[in-house]
Amino acid sequence: MCNEPIAEEDAVCMNCGTDLRLYKRILHLSNSYYNAGLYKARVRDMTGAADCLRQSLKLNKKNIDARNLLGLIYYETGETVQALAQWVISTNYQPKKNIANSYLNEVQTNNTKLDLVDQTIKKFNQALLYCQQGSEDLAIIQLKKVLSMSPKLVKGHQLMALLYMKGEEYGKAKKALRRAQLLDTNNTRTLNYMKEIISIEKNRPGGGKKRSDNLTYQSGNELIIQPTDSYREHSAFYTVINIFIGLAVGVALMWFLVIPARTQNIRSELNKTTVDMGDQISAKTAQVEQLQKQLDEVQQQLDEAQQSAEDQNSGVDMYDKLLDAQSLSEEGKNVEARAVLSEINATVLSDKGKALYNSISATVDTEAFKELYASGQSSYDSGDYAAAVDSLKQIIDVDDTYDNGGALYLYARALHRSGDTDTAAQMYQKVIDNYGGTKNATDSQRYLEEIQAQ
Repeated sequence: MCNEPIAEEDAVCMNCGTDLRLYKRILHLSNSYYNAGLYKARVRDMTGAADCLRQSLKLNKKNIDARNLLGLIYYETGETVQALAQWVISTNYQPKKNIANSYLNEVQTNNTKLDLVDQTIKKFNQALLYCQQGSEDLAIIQLKKVLSMSPKLVKGHQLMALLYMKGEEYGKAKKALRRAQLLDTNNTRTLNYMKEIISIEKNRPGGGKKRSDNLTYQSGNELIIQPTDSYREHSAFYTVINIFIGLAVGVALMWFLVIPARTQNIRSELNKTTVDMGDQISAKTAQVEQLQKQLDEVQQQLDEAQQSAEDQNSGVDMYDKLLDAQSLSEEGKNVEARAVLSEINATVLSDKGKALYNSISATVDTEAFKELYASGQSSYDSGDYAAAVDSLKQIIDVDDTYDNGGALYLYARALHRSGDTDTAAQMYQKVIDNYGGTKNATDSQRYLEEIQAQ
């Protein structure tokens, strides 16, 4: 597309001659996913709504309505950071007359709100750390603080339920899951946890209940109760077949008993009818096959369109990672920020995005490499060569000239001491080739000869 304005009735671009039919089909499908997401959001199926909206954005990353609604859903379920990211991206695509500006202004100008978001994230991460350390009681206390500050944080209620489940407090776990369901009715994780609790309670001694004669299932916000022996509708085709066979058999039986002489005629008529029905079935089968072929063609076009949309949408993912790296850098987590930056393909970024990427990288690399180098040196001195290799490799993969080859030499020594002599030999050779005449090069030559002599 050449970004030339197009009219609704245009079949081709008046500027570049591009066929617009597939493009319009993609836009229509994106809007359909948006409408589905809007409906699901209205019935508080936040997970389903988010899935629909993400599909909409895969097809059309500039669907501002879908992106803004996705941000609202994240915000409504307590994921404020993700909400802000979506609104920032939205304003980049449409700086003016965009309601996302109001959303961002409301949050960013409220220092109390921002501080609350920051505290919520920190306390939730602390609760996770307590879980990893096996301190479930402390994790529960921390989560209660989190949920008091952010009662709409779905994953907070889910984690609380898991902790109660581990402590076999299934009643409390179900209460936590019900709170999560009020926020997001069809969240898969919530439903799975609830099923697990029900299964555990049924299998506990004395905990099983008499199997109900009714079948229950969830439909939106309503619980449907249906008898297990309730009437199950057959398809129209099979209903017609069954009625016909019943009538045919009845008529045949009557004529066979009353007028035996006409049995043969009835059989002939029945055979003829069967043949006619067979012909009808064959015709319907041919129609089905033709429709299936058309469906396959449309699906192929859709797959191609989705792939194209996903390729175009890759830049959005890079911006998301860039925001994450910036956040980590501001928190002083430079090593983690360095890891996120390594996943970014800067070529898909705009000029402003590349400038921001370079700025963050310069700051992060300086601080992260200091930390990694110090960590590698410390691990090496303490005899933990594997940890030294891990820390130093993160530097070498980006800049093998760091500290005038000092990092490369220490990396080679750590590899050598850890038993990876093949890779160590390669690193020693690089030190010799690039830093000839230095002590590191002289020592590298000696260690390389030791490896070769083995």
